[in-house]
Amino acid sequence: MAHDSPTLDLLERLAAAPDRMTVDALCRQMGLPEPLVRGRLAQLVARGWVEVDADGVTYTIGVGALRPMSAFLSADRTARLAGPILGRLSDQLDESVRLVRLDGTEIVCLAARESAHDTGSPVVGRRFPAISAASGRAILARRDHTEVEAIIAAGVAAHTADSVVDRAELYAALADCRERGVAYERGELVPGVGCIAAAVRVDGLLVTDAISCGVPLARLTHDHADDVAAGVRRAADDLAAALLA
Repeated sequence: MAHDSPTLDLLERLAAAPDRMTVDALCRQMGLPEPLVRGRLAQLVARGWVEVDADGVTYTIGVGALRPMSAFLSADRTARLAGPILGRLSDQLDESVRLVRLDGTEIVCLAARESAHDTGSPVVGRRFPAISAASGRAILARRDHTEVEAIIAAGVAAHTADSVVDRAELYAALADCRERGVAYERGELVPGVGCIAAAVRVDGLLVTDAISCGVPLARLTHDHADDVAAGVRRAADDLAAALLA
């Protein structure tokens, strides 16, 4: 794949990297010669898709990369309709809320409303393993068993000491979601943070999206968890109704 589309591969690697990358690192990861990588980087820098530091040594994704994401979100009806619903939910709960979509084995955040006391980094566009995220589980609980089995069989990584990786426990979590209508996750992706999510279910359509709310465990009391669960269920139902209108 890298040899067929080195430009796209470069963009994807820079977008996924937690820090700036050198040409040497990119060459090693992609298995491509340095002149080719430098040539593609120069083209991307000229168009604003990639940024290079003042010394010309390290590279990162550029502001130009926002153009296709902005165009996608503007064109996506679900993301547009979710905006005011997420706003109301965030105000009601005083917590940060998200709209996410399943993409292969991952979920990607399409829209978010941050609470005033949330100090985390922006999450729109960020990806997480679907089977470990409450929002991913909310979606996968409504998907075909063979799809879920393939994701679990590929291996489930432990992100924190509280991550669930056992097959039986993961299936139990999905069954619990189907029974309750919401999925729960406590510190499995981010230490000290829990998440509650509900799938957006539209009759006759494949479930692809969910609305979630992340809460520091210190605030996630039993009563607050009940409020959050009721809120995300109501918001997911509201979005489903809006999509049918």
